[in-house]
Amino acid sequence: MSITKLNSFFGTLIILMLFMGCSTFYNIVSEDMQGNYDFREVRWGYSQERVKLLERGKAVFTHTPDLLVYRSVIDQVPVYLVYTFRDNKLRAAGYITQKPTTNAKKLVQKCIDKLGEPSYELTNGKMWELPKSIVYVDGYSTHTRARTSTYQRASGVLELILKERPEDAEIAVRWDGVLTYIDRNYYRELSEIEHPLLDLSYYEKRLFGILKRRSTTSVRNPTGPTITIPSQVLPSQEQTDR
Repeated sequence: MSITKLNSFFGTLIILMLFMGCSTFYNIVSEDMQGNYDFREVRWGYSQERVKLLERGKAVFTHTPDLLVYRSVIDQVPVYLVYTFRDNKLRAAGYITQKPTTNAKKLVQKCIDKLGEPSYELTNGKMWELPKSIVYVDGYSTHTRARTSTYQRASGVLELILKERPEDAEIAVRWDGVLTYIDRNYYRELSEIEHPLLDLSYYEKRLFGILKRRSTTSVRNPTGPTITIPSQVLPSQEQTDR
């Protein structure tokens, strides 16, 4: 075979291979463009590689064979975008706040606006039953900051002019939140397991609302640094009134 024919053969082969590669990529993307997703642009059972493809361009925060975590933002709330897998099949996904923030309650309102009234009002959070997914959302206060001062404000001579000041004007509360989508088939499997918690990874326990950030209270001392105390060690109002 002449050199010219060899070049022509290999050239055709390379073009064919590129076309097949592009065709495979096109089939994946075109299928995803059909809509009717379970979460963002993915469906339950997707492989980790396929999820990575659809979330390309985002920096991976954490990555294991059963986990993908990205940094993201929803309605100005910094969150972790989490995907969890088992046997390389997607089974749960959602958002967890990166840190306590004043507007984390937006996650709860976002669900209500999109899905309407929840199927269940849980002790901690709300839950919706969709045809293929279980949706869970919860917003809870995790950090209280008290501003102390050597002075106490009163109305003085301006009592007839100033508006009444809220009693909690010296207190700022920050919230954490979680918004989770779960494969309904997997959720059904959990109900048949004797010890379902053993089947959940750390991030799944966070997504499912099993693990929550411990609440704290910070008090700014006028003569020293700010002191942060776990809220659990502070006396309750009932104990204080005794």
